[in-house]
Amino acid sequence: MNKTSDNNFTPEFFERLSYQSPFFVFSKKRIRENIQEFKELFPGALLHYAMKANSEPEVLKLIADAGCGFEVASKYELHMLQKLKINPEKIVYGTAIKPASHIKEFFEYGVKTFAFDSSSELEKIAAIAPGSRVYVRLVVNDAGSVFKFSEKFGTDIENAVPLLLHAQELGLQPYGISFHVGSQASNLHAWANALESLEPAMKELKEKGIPLEMLNIGGGYPYPYASAESALSLQEIADVTLKQYKKLPYQPKLLLEPGRKLVADAGALLATVIARVERKEHTWLFLDAGCYNGLFEAMPYQGSTRYQIETTRLIKDEGEAMFALAGPTGDSQDVITREVLLPADMSVGDKVIIQNVGAYSLTVTSRFNGFPHPTVYFT
Repeated sequence: MNKTSDNNFTPEFFERLSYQSPFFVFSKKRIRENIQEFKELFPGALLHYAMKANSEPEVLKLIADAGCGFEVASKYELHMLQKLKINPEKIVYGTAIKPASHIKEFFEYGVKTFAFDSSSELEKIAAIAPGSRVYVRLVVNDAGSVFKFSEKFGTDIENAVPLLLHAQELGLQPYGISFHVGSQASNLHAWANALESLEPAMKELKEKGIPLEMLNIGGGYPYPYASAESALSLQEIADVTLKQYKKLPYQPKLLLEPGRKLVADAGALLATVIARVERKEHTWLFLDAGCYNGLFEAMPYQGSTRYQIETTRLIKDEGEAMFALAGPTGDSQDVITREVLLPADMSVGDKVIIQNVGAYSLTVTSRFNGFPHPTVYFT
């Protein structure tokens, strides 16, 4: 079996629980530890949690209580924060393309910081949220990342100065520059290289009387799933990135948008075997939870994320065997993995623990075939 994740979600932990399967469990302690790691490695930086990774109310409240802000991408996410009475000054509207009606709600709530990557978006913001702070999102090299963002988002770096000057002409406050190196980045120098590329624009803007106040270096900080051959540590990323940051012509405030890295290892999913079926190529274990109601990133086209998987069942004389795991829906793509070692005598009713599912699990669940959202518990 795969090595148990270094959180509290051991088989023994799950054996003590009597919740109805399937269900998620999240560790508040682990989220706090992950936040603290970012604060220690990027001292003084602003942390704005990318709430798309996991927007459970208890997660959001925990992150707010730790002093973090939020990177928000729709009025629907904003509504979640409004219910928690999050200070609008702790919120940035971080997606570069926004519906006008959403901008209006953010502005009316008091949010004054908006991303953009085009003249048309600038003009929209100026008309609906006059006087707001704006930062331009740039395209950077995202080679080596599992999920690439450079096709859909961002403008070329040569447009940074003209766009920020145009923002000033429109009565907006040119605030900064942002970029995103892509999710699950594997290039240690991705953030540093992006910062280095900003030097000419930073100098020109300062010469024109609008020095940058903020550099948003986004997210992308990788989590080492079972499918990863290797993964960069946050310490390595911070060391290289901050070294380059200190070489810039001047040092605007750094803003980070961690999402996955804050919550991935804080969650586990317990599911139950509902069928064992021998097929020509695999022995299949069908579970009561799958890709559509908890493990969307396990689908091949989602980057081939593979989770650490174990069971509460003890290994007996029969030893271990290779299994394929599938969810309960009628879709042939609802396959969690085709290769996992579990006790050879796994049968209906046995419990399977899927570790490190804190990110991009709950936020992308669906009611496909009518299966419900698994219950969520915190510890």
